Amino acid sequence: MKEHILKINGPAKAIPTNALPDGAITGNGDVSVVLSGGPDRIHLHINKADFWKADGRVEKETVGGIAPLGMAEILLPQLAYAEYNVEQNLDKAYIELSLKEKYFDAKLKITVCATANVILLELDRKFPAVSASMSLIPIDGYESVSYSGEIKDATYTVRGFDYPECRFPCYGICAARMISRKIENGRERIVWAITVYTNNDSAAYKDQAIEKVLDIEEHDCEKLLCEHAEWWKDFWSKSSVTLPDELLELHWYAGIYAVACCARNKKFPPGLWGSYITQDGTGWLGDYHLNYNYEAPFYALTSCNHAELIECYMQPINDYLPMAKRYAREFFGVRGSIFPVGLGPLGLETDVRPKTKEHGHLFHGQKSNGSYAAVIPMMHWYGTRDTEFAKREYYDFLLSVADFWEDYLVFEDGCYQIYNDALNEVSWYCGYNAMPQGHDDKNPIVSNYLIRMLMKLLIDISKELGKNTDRIPKWQHILDNMVEPKTFESNGEKVLCGIDGSTELRELALESMFPAGSIGKYSTPEIYEYAKNTHKQLAIWMSDNRFCGYYPMAARLEYPAEEIIKHINEVIAERGLPNGMVRFGGGGLENSASIPMTVNEMLLQSYEDIIRLFPVWDRSRDASFKNLRAYGAFLVSGSVENGIIRAEIVSEKGRSLTVEKPDDGYVIITGDGRRISLTEKFTTVNTVKGEKLTVTKA
Repeated sequence: MKEHILKINGPAKAIPTNALPDGAITGNGDVSVVLSGGPDRIHLHINKADFWKADGRVEKETVGGIAPLGMAEILLPQLAYAEYNVEQNLDKAYIELSLKEKYFDAKLKITVCATANVILLELDRKFPAVSASMSLIPIDGYESVSYSGEIKDATYTVRGFDYPECRFPCYGICAARMISRKIENGRERIVWAITVYTNNDSAAYKDQAIEKVLDIEEHDCEKLLCEHAEWWKDFWSKSSVTLPDELLELHWYAGIYAVACCARNKKFPPGLWGSYITQDGTGWLGDYHLNYNYEAPFYALTSCNHAELIECYMQPINDYLPMAKRYAREFFGVRGSIFPVGLGPLGLETDVRPKTKEHGHLFHGQKSNGSYAAVIPMMHWYGTRDTEFAKREYYDFLLSVADFWEDYLVFEDGCYQIYNDALNEVSWYCGYNAMPQGHDDKNPIVSNYLIRMLMKLLIDISKELGKNTDRIPKWQHILDNMVEPKTFESNGEKVLCGIDGSTELRELALESMFPAGSIGKYSTPEIYEYAKNTHKQLAIWMSDNRFCGYYPMAARLEYPAEEIIKHINEVIAERGLPNGMVRFGGGGLENSASIPMTVNEMLLQSYEDIIRLFPVWDRSRDASFKNLRAYGAFLVSGSVENGIIRAEIVSEKGRSLTVEKPDDGYVIITGDGRRISLTEKFTTVNTVKGEKLTVTKA
């Protein structure tokens, strides 16, 4: 079986940083570790998803946001000039550091256990030539409380933020202890354990962390490592790809891995930089930017069949929903909800500016933040049709956003118009006469198509749930009568207007296609061609903010596979970090979704409720995928070998299935053995729950 391992030669070069680090990363979805330091002084930056300085006042010098919790330091003084090589194992989720000099060597394996908030450090070194020690380093400053101590043979450091302006107090502890030490055949093996807890886990977080680390014995470490291996084996069994381009395949796994390592705390999802934090004062507080940055890391998860990682997504949105409803009522005199750009956890707002004209809150002139937040529920719903999850997690939120648009939209000239809604962020502004350009945009195309997406989604869910069916005619009327997008001519081609009256190519215009999914080859063929022209003329393959969207769009617009892959490889070469993440000038973790989502769209498309097999793939190059999730709650596994496509489709909900003919001479074999020739462009068959269908050459 092919291994997926990122090999890093040399120590991290850009740590500490207020953005994405370049050191090796690992995590269990709650606790994460970033590796830095030289061979003789190794640093492990220890983070937890719920460790926040909950102060949203951005005019302060020491702003809030997600913060580093602790640091472990391992000293190996004899290896100061050792050759330094790291393997970041994506399949098994650990970091292995190898240090080698002429006469000395050591290996350090770092595992953040998947089933407990325990970090295990396994050091194997030449003995007695190489001395070794491990200690916890307290992090102070930035208005934090910080102290350390010892209990029995354990040490600990505590850090916290708790002063009147904090939205909620936050304290965390790292507790460490040597578990075992063995010397045999001139080698020494040391195992240390570090437990990591916060007051968000328990009010007794400190006692629990110390008790846990004191209780761990050697056999417990073995059990934790076995559970860890099984957890990640099960995780990767849910979906996979096999590609002829090994670098592309490696970064498909790396993108999913980066999100999985920081997206399992159900109350504290990952923000701009995930939980890969190496200093205080992260960019934009590491918050949840709702105008695409927060959503983007989740783009590929449903199609990769990792819907379980979306369970944390709605928490900060639902936490803030009461305030968003209040803002809609007080600031705009309408029902529903309106969200500012920046949120944090537990109802925190991360950008409060009391003197600004936007009521002291940072909307950036945009009314679309709530609608944008609906794109992940949209992808989740169409991919899973999970009524219980929808009802519990996002149905009420979607209703509140629809309430806002029902009241805010203006019906004139036979269609619904959008006034005073900025396409791009406009600067925050002070005073009563300041009105930056863009604040009064009319009919921004992103809002237009997000509204269409929202209304279609609500109609579908409400019918399935049997709820609010009396509201469906209104939603259908909005869907049918949204203002048509404007176009203008550029270089002899029609392209999409970002807003009414503009003849400027706007990057954001294409977000109506992805992630909104409201423009398609078959559903809106004329607009699809305008979108293709717009995409081509923009040519923003290296955009600071569009990597997560522009590339999946290219697949949906059917660029040649070799062209898309060429640009991906250029991004990896120029913007890729050694740890598999991608650093642009905008947000950070958002970029981890781009390669998985783009590859998925090249291998399988379904966003128009039509399953298209290898729609953007050079079929002379063998490739395969397992259990990618398609709209309609279908799990699809497919291969192309010697130009011949074969696929198995499992129907989870028993819905009707529409398949595009891959080529002449293909059939669908149903679960009861019927053979249906794919003679037409599209073939629709009824399925039953659990049925397995096969698409194959006749």
